[in-house]
Amino acid sequence: MKHYTRTPTDDPRITRLRARLAEIPERPGVYLHRNAGGEVIYVGKARNLRARVSSYIVGRGARDGKTMSLILEIESIDFVVTNNELEAILLENNLIKQYQPRFNVLLRDDKSYPYLKVTLSEDYPRVVFTRRVHRGRGDAYFGPFFAGTARKMLKLIGDQFRLRTCDLEIVEGKSAVARPCLYYDMHQCPGPCVAGLTTRAEYRRVVDDVMLFLGGRNRELLDALKERMYAAAEAEQFEVARHCRDLIRTVERTQSEQQVASPGDADADVWGVWEEGGDVAVAVFVMRGGNLVDRKEVFWEKVSGYDAPSFLAEVVQRFYEDNLFIPGDVVVPVELDENELVAEWLSSKRGRRVSIRVPKKGRAVDLLGLATKNAHLSHGSRFRTSKQTRLESAATRLAEILGVDGELRRIESFDISNFQGTDSVAGMVVYESGKLDPKQYRLFNIKSVEGADDFRSIAEAVGRRYARVIAEERSMPDLILIDGGRGQLNAARAALEKLDKGSIPIAGLAKREEEIYLPDADEPLRLEKRDPALQLLQQIRDETHRFSITSHRKKRSRRTLTSELDALEGIGEKRKRTLLEHFGSVSAVRQASVQDLAKVLGPRVGRALWAQLNGAGK
Repeated sequence: MKHYTRTPTDDPRITRLRARLAEIPERPGVYLHRNAGGEVIYVGKARNLRARVSSYIVGRGARDGKTMSLILEIESIDFVVTNNELEAILLENNLIKQYQPRFNVLLRDDKSYPYLKVTLSEDYPRVVFTRRVHRGRGDAYFGPFFAGTARKMLKLIGDQFRLRTCDLEIVEGKSAVARPCLYYDMHQCPGPCVAGLTTRAEYRRVVDDVMLFLGGRNRELLDALKERMYAAAEAEQFEVARHCRDLIRTVERTQSEQQVASPGDADADVWGVWEEGGDVAVAVFVMRGGNLVDRKEVFWEKVSGYDAPSFLAEVVQRFYEDNLFIPGDVVVPVELDENELVAEWLSSKRGRRVSIRVPKKGRAVDLLGLATKNAHLSHGSRFRTSKQTRLESAATRLAEILGVDGELRRIESFDISNFQGTDSVAGMVVYESGKLDPKQYRLFNIKSVEGADDFRSIAEAVGRRYARVIAEERSMPDLILIDGGRGQLNAARAALEKLDKGSIPIAGLAKREEEIYLPDADEPLRLEKRDPALQLLQQIRDETHRFSITSHRKKRSRRTLTSELDALEGIGEKRKRTLLEHFGSVSAVRQASVQDLAKVLGPRVGRALWAQLNGAGK
């Protein structure tokens, strides 16, 4: 939801921030917003610091909920001037990593994904499984991977490339132990722990092979291995040649398992994004040398004021800040905010040009569609499950609050809708096993009540519903929810008592104060707004209200259309239904052209109806 606001000028906080604004130069740089406790809550970059910061303090345009929440917390502003925009984006990334501001988009979910670390800081590096990235030590990180993928890769490297797996401190030219371990005898390690068994140069060549493999640069690796194999065969070093052959087969087998081809043979990352209700799923297809070598997923819950270009721009920066390898081609579904600047920053990190583009045709369009589909599926799997789990937990808490024995697996909720006492209907919705089930919704046309009488109307609907449930020998719900206060609740309970079902748990939820009414409680129950039990009741109540009022409007529209068309000549029940289904309302019928009416009713009847509606011939 957009909020259109003008910041009050008499607020001392705003006055203080405006005074600070005068000190901020019109230069590129980075700004930091702090709250009353001095905590950095947002870090941003700007071409023009003063103009950008002033948009928070004196801006009058549309603002999303996230921005409004941020503005209300800003107590002080710091800034750092840079020489250009590229320096600003580099500094922004470093400060976000340092402060982890809660109003910035952070790749928090990446913490659950593992990396493979090549310990280049050691004379004889290892490949290890890790969930923490420590920059500045000279080690290389690959990932993040799915945990299963990372462990599979680690085992394959251990079996085929024969790097050491021990954690001994090994220095070139010195023996760390008297004799090598069993892995050396099994040809699973070259034995760098004992001086003279291998050289650092030989060992480092294997490390280079591993890094090509982990980086997805299989073609370069295959070319190097084949050249090495032929050279070893010519020198009659058949054991070395055989090992190179085995490595070639391993790499080719791994390559053949990756069926999806990227556009051309280039390295590319293809970004698929899916957002619903502020919940966002991102799927990144990692293409190396023309093949899909990995897929990465990241999720965010309740992103306030979601805007795809700005959100994705920030996510792309966070994603590549901690990635060792940056491809030359980044394929995205929408053009990023400051697309050229982000591409320039990536190019500076990579040391070569990086393109960020939205494809218009070719294989890249197909890959983007596939990545988006994966993001959609992952979104459904992740958030449908988490939402259902939250609802089930809320139902458990609600049962405790209401003193209901057992689980609240099924809740049936009722609401009355009418217009000045006419066309009264009762809507009933069903919550079952952690979700609302529209297939079980029911609508009751109120028959025994004239005028606006919600109490008698709710009694009729409840009585009819459960008389039928009893007659059909079906199970009663675990809880009945009534949209209303004490009066509606008592009317519904009286209807249940007539059916000898007065012991069924029942509650009323009043809209204005969100108070929960219970049959035997003198005072309504009031829960905190964030209480999941109250939120569950509100969700069910609001859905019931939506269903009942929508159904009432349809009924009223049909009646209005029918009554107004009754006076027209040549329009019987069948044609009235046809008009209703096609146009939906009397006003739409009146506004229809003679051609539109002729298409629905035929030329002769259509012209005659148009003439009657428009007073032709009077």
